Amino acid sequence: MTSRMSRAAALALLAVGLVSLNARAPLVALGPVLPDIQSGTGLGAAVVGLLTAIPVLCFGLITPAAAWFIGRIGINHALLYFFGGLAAGILLRSYGGAEGALAGTVAIGAAMTIVNVATPLLVGRDFPHRAALMTGLTTAAVNVGTTLASALTAPLAAAVGWQASLASWLAVTAVAAGAWLFVFPPGKDGPRWSDADFPGPLARAAARRRAQAAPTATVPRAKVSPANRRMMWLFTVTFGLHNLGYYAVTLWFPTFLVETRGMTPSEAGLAASLFQVLAIGGPLLVPALAHAFSWGPTRLFALVAACWVALPAGLLAAPGAWLAWAVLGGIAQGGTFTVVFTVVIQRARTLDENRRMTALIQTVGYAVASSGPIVMGGLRAWAGGWTAPLTLILGAVLVMAASGFAAIRTR
Repeated sequence: MTSRMSRAAALALLAVGLVSLNARAPLVALGPVLPDIQSGTGLGAAVVGLLTAIPVLCFGLITPAAAWFIGRIGINHALLYFFGGLAAGILLRSYGGAEGALAGTVAIGAAMTIVNVATPLLVGRDFPHRAALMTGLTTAAVNVGTTLASALTAPLAAAVGWQASLASWLAVTAVAAGAWLFVFPPGKDGPRWSDADFPGPLARAAARRRAQAAPTATVPRAKVSPANRRMMWLFTVTFGLHNLGYYAVTLWFPTFLVETRGMTPSEAGLAASLFQVLAIGGPLLVPALAHAFSWGPTRLFALVAACWVALPAGLLAAPGAWLAWAVLGGIAQGGTFTVVFTVVIQRARTLDENRRMTALIQTVGYAVASSGPIVMGGLRAWAGGWTAPLTLILGAVLVMAASGFAAIRTR
């Protein structure tokens, strides 16, 4: 039995990792070929720029519907729609002309919204006692995908064209979908989401353990406890400001390096990619520290918050040491997500409560995130320099730190 469960756990881990690999990469792949898309589709510069903003807007606008959808049909079944929507969106964006580029981007954003909500629920359902590790691994897998997409899209486009380069991500999507179907085969639809709907190998084992345990009091499905409600709203502020900083820095850091350090655009793009690459290590560092030193969420959050604050503060005080600040910021932006949703998973009394809290945190968080690049760019143009926009990011991450500590201390 132990051997079978070990194999089941390994297969589940592989399937979940492949899902996460697809969770952002097709979006990030757009950046290196935006000029090619503009010339190939005839879209204006403003509309082409909108292609990068549409998915983030979808994250904020569609999350409530995605959470309801998952609640109706179950996690496993909903992720099949993620794969289908992602594949359709990639094809439309690549070969559908100007209209297809817009429609395909919307489809990709909607599909990614499903996986945003489903992943914390999946960890809570199948890996409740390894929440920190699994949240870290899934977040790291997301960043591996974005790093690969950022590094490989442009060279591939030079060889086969931008359309085939973007469409090539379909191969990874197909492999992930096949692994998902093998490990989590669909079952009979139920009217409500529960562990019994579309069970995977770990969910079936957990259901057997629960059936053998003594009966416990049930928690009302429609309620979020008062303590968890307060935590949820505080983490909503935390996640929103974290994302505001992340998307603002992701978009404007290369321009900062060009204007302040005298780099060429290619050099600045390569240097700024460290912010993404180091995000692979942040999610893995959190569970490693928790395991090695028995650190609780307060200490873990203190670490990632300090790293977040160091990025804008360091760029303001010592821009010449930008490499150190990029490293710390990269660790922070991956680690913050891991800490926040690990605490949510661990404190949710039921999977339904997990779903409701995750949906609210992500809905508001991504809505706030979409304003980050716009506000930072506007401040830069108005002030004629980088002091004002970097001060904005510093203020945002300081408030993020305060709200995060308050959320974790909620009992």
